[in-house]
Amino acid sequence: MEKVRFFHAADLHLDSPFVGLKQLPKNLYERIQQSTFASFENLIEKAILRDIDFLIISGDLFDEEDRSIRAQAKIRRQFSLLHDHGIPVYVIHGNHDHLGGFRLDIEMPDNVHIFTSQTEVKSFITKKGVNVDLVGFSYGARHIKERRIEEFPKRSEEYYTIGLLHGSEASVNSSHETYAPFSKKELLEKNYHYWALGHIHERQVLHVDPYIVYPGNIQGRHRKETGVKGCYEVEMEGHHTEVAFVPTQDIIWDSIKVSLEGVQRFGEIYQRILLKLDDLEDNEDQLVEVILTDYESLPKNIIGLIDNGDLLEALQSDVEHQETLKWIYSLRWSRTQHYWLDEKDPFKNDIMRTLDGLKEEEWDEAFSELYEHPSVYRFLQPLNKEKKQRMIQDARELFFNPMNN
Repeated sequence: MEKVRFFHAADLHLDSPFVGLKQLPKNLYERIQQSTFASFENLIEKAILRDIDFLIISGDLFDEEDRSIRAQAKIRRQFSLLHDHGIPVYVIHGNHDHLGGFRLDIEMPDNVHIFTSQTEVKSFITKKGVNVDLVGFSYGARHIKERRIEEFPKRSEEYYTIGLLHGSEASVNSSHETYAPFSKKELLEKNYHYWALGHIHERQVLHVDPYIVYPGNIQGRHRKETGVKGCYEVEMEGHHTEVAFVPTQDIIWDSIKVSLEGVQRFGEIYQRILLKLDDLEDNEDQLVEVILTDYESLPKNIIGLIDNGDLLEALQSDVEHQETLKWIYSLRWSRTQHYWLDEKDPFKNDIMRTLDGLKEEEWDEAFSELYEHPSVYRFLQPLNKEKKQRMIQDARELFFNPMNN
């Protein structure tokens, strides 16, 4: 079979709200608000420059099921650019932008092919005359808990066959909810040439020959989605496949750890942080979280200057006018070390004991009004053990790390 080249992207989450960043300077906040759109524009620009045969998007184009007109208009504009260059787009909708969500549809150009809620095969011929079958389905509702992989037919013997699937692979440890579950073994049994996965925001190659790939999202949206983000360029020729990562992000979320071991002066902390910032990539705009470690011997007066926000304000003022953005959005103590607790303060000790000893029935009671509210419950996902632990940790930080409040 002749060579084909395509981009595999997923989890665009256009119009993501970026909750919790409104304390940033207005121009920076607006920049971040537009970053998912900017990264999508980068994706389309690189697709055109590389003259790919087609683009695959494996779910969650939009962040919300009730997608905005603005987001739909912007995505149509970019798809039209691909149309002008003869590049088709194959799209499945995921749990965030499922077909059952409310929307005022803006008609897409005819190079855009959207899969229905039923598993189907879409066939096309590239500009060079190569036959390709794409197999997949869109989410008809937000929650798909059942296995759908058995609906995928076996590979065509004559054509390239590519599977599109937005869901959870059994061996992947993720904070994302389990949707449309499957195993690598089930995918391999289909004997496809490539599996274009979506839903997990961390890029992962689960198998080679054939490739089974999560490309991750194209733009990090919070501190837990750190590092370079993008899509994969895939080139197939017969039974040989090569993949290459293509960065698309507009801005990178990052974190640095700064040891305060031996520090006795406030200015020394300031300098240590600036030196660590200098180690970051110079040609990338970044939002940086600074994590302070080894602080046991720190004088109490310096602790106060950090807790009241003076250090963070000074650092932000220093980096605000640099040519490449390295904005420190958070300054916190290391989670791996003990919080400072005054043994004479019974209130703090009670808070700690309460957080550490929450029982299942107490969780249920605390969230019962939300989960039973007729206008809210359908948007909520179950709280698993990992999410509960994360909420407890966030509560500790809010209470014991006032410099981040």
